[in-house]
Amino acid sequence: MAGSHRGESRLAPAMRASTSRLCICSHISCRPGPWAGAAGPSSLWRTAGLSDALVLGLDTCTKWLHAALVGPDGEVLASHREEVRTHTTRILAAVEEMLSRAGRLRSDLAGLGIVTGPGSFTGLRVGISTALGLQSALAAPAYGIGSLEALARSIPWEGDGVAVLDARRSEIYLQKFRRTIEAVIALGPPEAFPPAEVEKLARGASWAVGDGVGLVEGWEPSCRLLAEVPNLAIPAALQAWKALREGRLGEPLTPLYVRAPDVRPPR
Repeated sequence: MAGSHRGESRLAPAMRASTSRLCICSHISCRPGPWAGAAGPSSLWRTAGLSDALVLGLDTCTKWLHAALVGPDGEVLASHREEVRTHTTRILAAVEEMLSRAGRLRSDLAGLGIVTGPGSFTGLRVGISTALGLQSALAAPAYGIGSLEALARSIPWEGDGVAVLDARRSEIYLQKFRRTIEAVIALGPPEAFPPAEVEKLARGASWAVGDGVGLVEGWEPSCRLLAEVPNLAIPAALQAWKALREGRLGEPLTPLYVRAPDVRPPR
């Protein structure tokens, strides 16, 4: 079967991502994550002087440049999605454009959430180096999240499923997850497999998400599919917001490559 076509037919219209080359959205009242209590920011959050702070999320793992801003209440204030040939020339400009639309400054950023892979080797290096530069300039903590975990956090479905990204070279990055009301739990590490192997490994999955979905034949009829890459900067920013709110220290940003780079040194 054509995986992407059948997959999209099982989706609610609201879950279908835009197919336009450039999509920039400003969110006025997105729902906070499940950790956002009704009582509002904690005393630690207030006493740390972060009651009006922003968290920036960045994702450069695929052909998409993704960015997102999360406010002090865990609300997604703005997001940016743009298909690019190279992330280098657009990433900082996209951040500034998004801050301008939100009426905020770069100095308002109190934390960073970065998607660390697996994905495009060049894209990962651009995203992480940009994050390190912002981290140094702003003295803001940074927190990493894997691209496949970010995919798993981008859907509303519960149960056991798979996050899959096109890894090129006739392979797919795959990681299994269990989604519950309260948590997203990894059931194994991210790995790279040929499509036929992914089909076997995904048997029994109740959901699958990512641009690798369309590369696999034989999804079971009961498996809900999202054959696209949503804005992964949003779960990255929300996870960083949660870590910052809980007072956790920033983390070293290390790219997750899974396999050797495509580019090899000349002989």
